Amino acid sequence: VKALPVDIGTPPKPLLTEISRRTQNPRLTTLLQPDNKEQLAEYLEGRQIHDVLTEFDDARFRPQEFIALLRKLAPRLYSISSSLKAHPDEVHLTVGIVRYKTHGMARKGVCSTFLADRVGETGTVPVFIQPSHGFKPPTEGATPMIMVGSGTGIAPFRAFLEEREATEAPGPNWLFFGDQHAESDFLYLEQLESWREKGLITRLDTAFSRDQPEKIYVQDRMREHAEELWKWLEDGSHFYVCGDAKRMAKDVDKALHEIIETAGGKSPEDAADYVNQLKKAKRYQRDVY
Repeated sequence: VKALPVDIGTPPKPLLTEISRRTQNPRLTTLLQPDNKEQLAEYLEGRQIHDVLTEFDDARFRPQEFIALLRKLAPRLYSISSSLKAHPDEVHLTVGIVRYKTHGMARKGVCSTFLADRVGETGTVPVFIQPSHGFKPPTEGATPMIMVGSGTGIAPFRAFLEEREATEAPGPNWLFFGDQHAESDFLYLEQLESWREKGLITRLDTAFSRDQPEKIYVQDRMREHAEELWKWLEDGSHFYVCGDAKRMAKDVDKALHEIIETAGGKSPEDAADYVNQLKKAKRYQRDVY
């Protein structure tokens, strides 16, 4: 029987419950109580299965019963960062290699370091396509686009722009891009600058959060250009966001509401309704993770 790969990252609840049962550890038992979800999440922050097994090393499992308590390894989904019209025989990905240290141990991203360190130039990788039915450039090439991306969240917008260049779409394109340092993190710098010089990118606003004493993010750049952004929305622009779901996407959404209130002269309730109308018209699309 072919074994399915399992996730050895964040400890799943069934494993924690079984460790608690076998060890009778009062701390873990307390953390697993229904009222202690926040404390459990705080405890698990940065911890992997190895850390928990090391801490509660009196728990013993036979291999099969241990594996049965783990989750199947989830596929890693990456936004395609190229247009088939620009690269008919290729698919490009924009992958940030995950390496960090927590709880005294070096950690590596499962898929990103596999691609970077182990697959090699001649290796093969099993892949599949998961279609996105809404996150795509407007059907009408003259429609304006506002794109907000941070880090590897620029991936789909590179594809959008390649598509518009290949189809000679006349619509204006405004890109907000953010990361930590311009010197090391300005992804696709030369291509983006070339597109700006050619006029494919109408506006390019960047936010490199660690290049100055105060941290600046894409949502701050949005607020700086609130009047212009509101004008684009009123002119029918589609608004796209790609990046971190926990913070960046929420902060961008908050900034969008504020801009509609201030530049559009609307109440918070009317601004919320305006955003809902954008979503219903498929003019506000998000690809967040």
